[in-house]
Amino acid sequence: MTNQRNWNDVVTCEEALAQLNIKAATLYSYVSRGLVRATPHEDGRKRLYLRRDIERLAARKRGRAPAGAVVESTLRLGDPVLHTAITQITPHGPRYRNRLAVDLASAGAAFESVVHLLTTGIWQNGLAVWAPLDTPPDVLRFLSGYEGGVASSDIGALLGMVPFALAMQQRGTREIADGGAVEAARLMLQSMAGCIGFLGPARAFCPRMGSESIASQILRAAGATVTPETQRALTTALIVLADNELAPATFSARVAASTNADLYSCVAAAIGSHIGFSTGTGTEKVETLLLCEPFSELDSRIGRVREYGASLFGYNHPLYPGGDPRADLMLQAAASIAEHPDCKPAERERTRLSIAFLNRTRRELDAHAGVAIGLVTLARALGLPDGSATAIWIVSRTAGWVAHVMEQRTQAFLLRPRAKFETAPSVTNGAVG
Repeated sequence: MTNQRNWNDVVTCEEALAQLNIKAATLYSYVSRGLVRATPHEDGRKRLYLRRDIERLAARKRGRAPAGAVVESTLRLGDPVLHTAITQITPHGPRYRNRLAVDLASAGAAFESVVHLLTTGIWQNGLAVWAPLDTPPDVLRFLSGYEGGVASSDIGALLGMVPFALAMQQRGTREIADGGAVEAARLMLQSMAGCIGFLGPARAFCPRMGSESIASQILRAAGATVTPETQRALTTALIVLADNELAPATFSARVAASTNADLYSCVAAAIGSHIGFSTGTGTEKVETLLLCEPFSELDSRIGRVREYGASLFGYNHPLYPGGDPRADLMLQAAASIAEHPDCKPAERERTRLSIAFLNRTRRELDAHAGVAIGLVTLARALGLPDGSATAIWIVSRTAGWVAHVMEQRTQAFLLRPRAKFETAPSVTNGAVG
């Protein structure tokens, strides 16, 4: 078994089921939620489970578990650890301040209105236009160094630098001193949206024009067609991805906020967490390993979904075991765009093949597409270049990060958990002693 000696003790599936008195489906759910760690058996067909995790869960079933075990489990999609009035996770998707995200998107709400709702708690149907706000000249000079474009795999890192650039010239200090969080949030959103121009045909920053929407700016920056239909489809993605409770990047933003860091630095911390291999880069893996050329051979990748669907591509989100409503709505938007007369034939065919493949994985493998897959499919239907999905996700989620930063500030305590120290095994001549 690979790295077996790094697992102090393991049990078989049958032993785990007997000790916990549960069904196999429940055990698999524990694994997907991170409550039980698993490793492949040496024969490649079975899995073994860490005995310590099984015993901890068994103790909780018998009665109250030790405080340390309870606290540790909360950090792995366990019990709630922070109070929030921003987003509630429901089987129908995230609910933003008592309004379902999918309902807001389906009703034609503006992304700008949803940003206002998340950050202030106020819903204003007519708040769909932001006043013009210029990206500072020093930030534009910094971004000019990337004229000529960036690789699709680098767009997340570039967006991570934008908040730090905006914090310069004492703007970060003034955001805290003057209470300018809402204006700072809008400045970040439009500046990051403009960076999608580095992926588009101009390969340069694309400033926001007048009072145009963030969706319109993104489409124009990427060189895509800007119509009411394409704006509405992209707005769907921006709305449903704006927040998802305490995702790892959101928790990072709240940790930074608890230290009284300025808003720009908090968002930069969140982006650094978001573009980790296990989270936000899921869009890149979908683009390069799953929904990629040749599209005529998509069915040959069914094995990749079976083996790596959850870990690589984000299938079967543990918070949405019946399917992710956010991904479903984005896939519906992609299908609608593909059927529009203005959709280019190549993009229409690619979208149809992708959706047919996703329907097959759901039907045959009970594999429900996650938001990374839904977002990439929609971006491709809109004719956006690869890398755009990563950028759109960051732009959208910035709204939620800002809301959580503002809320954490009101709670006025430092987020500083304790670690449980364990003595590492001694090593002698390369062997575990």
